[in-house]
Amino acid sequence: MVSSRSGQGLDSLREMILAEAMALPPRGDDGPFRLPVDRVFSMPGVGAIVTGTCWSGGVSSGDKLRLEPSGAQVRVRDVQVHGRKAERGFSGQRLALALHGVKKEDVERGYQLIGPGAAKVVNRIDARLDMVPHWTGIIKNRQRVHIHHAGREVLARIILLDREELGGDSAERSGLAQLHLEDRLVAAPGDRLVVRFYSPVTTIAGGRVLVCAPKRRRRFEADALAELAILEEGDPGEILRRRLGDAGLAGIAVAEVAGAPADDPEVVRVGNRIYHCSVLAAARTAVSEMVADYASRFPLRLGVPKEEAKRRLGYKAGAADWNSLLENLGSGADWMVAGDRITAGPDGPPLRPETAAAVAACEQALRSCGAEWPGAGEFGGSFPSAGQPVDELLRHLHERGRAVQVSPDYHVHREALDRILADLRRYFAQEATINFAKFRELTGLSRKLGIPMLEHLDAAGITRRDGDVRRPGPRLEEEK
Repeated sequence: MVSSRSGQGLDSLREMILAEAMALPPRGDDGPFRLPVDRVFSMPGVGAIVTGTCWSGGVSSGDKLRLEPSGAQVRVRDVQVHGRKAERGFSGQRLALALHGVKKEDVERGYQLIGPGAAKVVNRIDARLDMVPHWTGIIKNRQRVHIHHAGREVLARIILLDREELGGDSAERSGLAQLHLEDRLVAAPGDRLVVRFYSPVTTIAGGRVLVCAPKRRRRFEADALAELAILEEGDPGEILRRRLGDAGLAGIAVAEVAGAPADDPEVVRVGNRIYHCSVLAAARTAVSEMVADYASRFPLRLGVPKEEAKRRLGYKAGAADWNSLLENLGSGADWMVAGDRITAGPDGPPLRPETAAAVAACEQALRSCGAEWPGAGEFGGSFPSAGQPVDELLRHLHERGRAVQVSPDYHVHREALDRILADLRRYFAQEATINFAKFRELTGLSRKLGIPMLEHLDAAGITRRDGDVRRPGPRLEEEK
């Protein structure tokens, strides 16, 4: 017996509660951080402070988080755990976080602080709904209800996917549904929901989130119901594979799938993201077709620019992820990455004999010019081009390092530039600076060509302008 008045049995009760608590498995800080806000206030000199129970992960001072559904980026100034300042807060603890980057007025109860991949901002959810035993009413298709989730309340329409209705005379009191929300929630698969009748407001069902931001589903659609059955009851590996298939080339951040099977042949990790192997195979083929198509349209070019391929594939991640993905896709493919291009080989696509002859003629003509560029019109008429555009022939030589574009309309053969660099090295071995008159005497270039040449050398780091003179640049000795 326990009495709050006399205190009888309280010590035993406390011991039993402590024993039960100690028997629970410890909750770590693995996984992305997530904290639904249940209270917000501000303090002078501190700013906005939010409190809540940490659902997953851990947080430390200095961590950068996102406040959803507003999307604000915030930084954690200080952490308190159960009212005491702490270095770090963990899953299951009551936390108070002082935030930088947001005002008290910008935060509401039910907002969430999340780390990367912790949850999604959604206005549509697939869920399993279970009616509460005491409610004897009916849940009809397209019924308007209140949804309570993580301290936030929104209105929604229920689309029953596998039942005509729930409750009433029907024995069916559990079913799959899609919730069309009238305001946004911050949710993740596995979250719990409370469903309340629109009016009068009374609790009618509980729910568990299966899919966040799903496509609109039709009622009684066999494929949709089979997919939801796997998500609800299937093994974690199958669920992950389906998620990866739906994610496509966007993949899923590794942080979102802590504990993913490392030996699953259908799951491939590339950098900090994971993909379904079929998605990568399709992307590899798409890049092959892109390279072949580009070569047919531009036979003289080295290959597809990496940024163009990224745009055409619809890849949204950053450059580092894109480079990692290309490295993976290029393994065993009939293409390769060369600098900023994706190409069929180190020298690009093979040339037809007549095109190769035009390239050789263009190179010989450019070599004969030395550093004295005659202009595009005169140069184009100085050799047989076999119908190929002169700018494409010059681009071919530039991409392969056999020519240099000094300015938009000034091209020289690499050998001519190397001779100028050799002359500059010998000159600077004796002198500390060079003016334009000396440079013109050294190279024989007129002012029309000499000024662009000096500006090109400055930009390349071979020379360094200092008022009216140039000094040796950091790359002069490297360009040997």
